[in-house]
Amino acid sequence: MTANSPGAFMLSATLHAVALIIALLLGYISRSDDPPEKFLELVAGVGDNYMATEAPALGTSEGLKSNVPKVAEPKPTPPEPVRQEAPSAPPAPTPPVTAPTTPADKPLPDFAKQVRRNIIVGESKAKLLIKKEQAAEKKRADDEAKKLTKEQFDAANKSKNTPPPKVASNKSPKVDAEGIAKGVVGGSAANKVGGAGGKALTSDNSDVLAAYEKMLRDRLRREFVAPPGLSDRLKVEIEVRSNADGSLTGARVVTSSGSAEYDRAVLDAIRSVKMPARPDKKGQSVSFIFSMSERGEG
Repeated sequence: MTANSPGAFMLSATLHAVALIIALLLGYISRSDDPPEKFLELVAGVGDNYMATEAPALGTSEGLKSNVPKVAEPKPTPPEPVRQEAPSAPPAPTPPVTAPTTPADKPLPDFAKQVRRNIIVGESKAKLLIKKEQAAEKKRADDEAKKLTKEQFDAANKSKNTPPPKVASNKSPKVDAEGIAKGVVGGSAANKVGGAGGKALTSDNSDVLAAYEKMLRDRLRREFVAPPGLSDRLKVEIEVRSNADGSLTGARVVTSSGSAEYDRAVLDAIRSVKMPARPDKKGQSVSFIFSMSERGEG
C-alpha cells in the first residue's frame, strides 16, 4: 500500500476523525466539572441585615395603629337673591285743553267750572296713584319682615336641623404602625432589624458568606458611576481585602478591561462602599469580575 493509494487516504482520514472526537469529549468533560453558579436575592429595605428572609413592613417601631379621619369640605353659602323693586306708575297724562268752537248763537262755556273740574279729576288720580304706591311699599315691607323672620328662625334652629357631615366614600389610608420606619410596603412586621438593600420581599439566605458577598456586589453597583461613551462589553477583574470589621482595603486591578478610565471608576466605587462586619469575623481577600453591563442590575 503506497502513500498515494486510496486505502492510505481513507486510513489517514479515519485517524484524524477519531482524534477530533476524543478532543471534543475531553473538552466537554472538563467543562462539566465546573460547579454550577449559585444565584441569591437580597430582601428589600434599608439596613445591613443580609440574612433577612422577609422584607420589613413600612411603619414605626411603637406598633400603634390609627385612622386619620378626612375633614368634610364646607358647603358654599348660596348668594342672596337680588331684590327687584316694583316700578313706579307713570304720572297720569293731563288732557289737553282745547278751546271749543262754538257758534255765535250758543252761550260761552263756563271756563272756571271746567278748570275746577279738571283740578278735581287730577287730584283724584294723584290720590289713587299715591294710594297704590303706599300699598306696594307696605307689601314690600311685609315681605321683608317675613324674610327676616324666617332667617332668624333658621338661625335659631340651625343646630337642631343640621344633618351630621357626610363621610366621603374614599376612606383615608389606614396607617399601620407595626414594622420599622424604614421598612417597605408588603414586608413582614416580624422583621424589626431591617433589610439588606435588595428588591426581594423574601429570600432563603442559607449561605451566610454568599449573602455577604452578594451585598458587596449590589452596593458596588449602586456606587459605580459609568464613564460616558464606553462600551457595555468592558469587564475588569478586581481583588480587594475584606476586613473583619467590614472595611475594604487594598483594591487593585488583576486583569484590566483595556480602558484605564473604566478600571479607575470601578476602584473609586469600591472605596465608596460601606459594609457591615463580616459574619465570620475574619479578613479575606476577595476577587471578582465586574462588567459594564451589570451596573444597572441588582
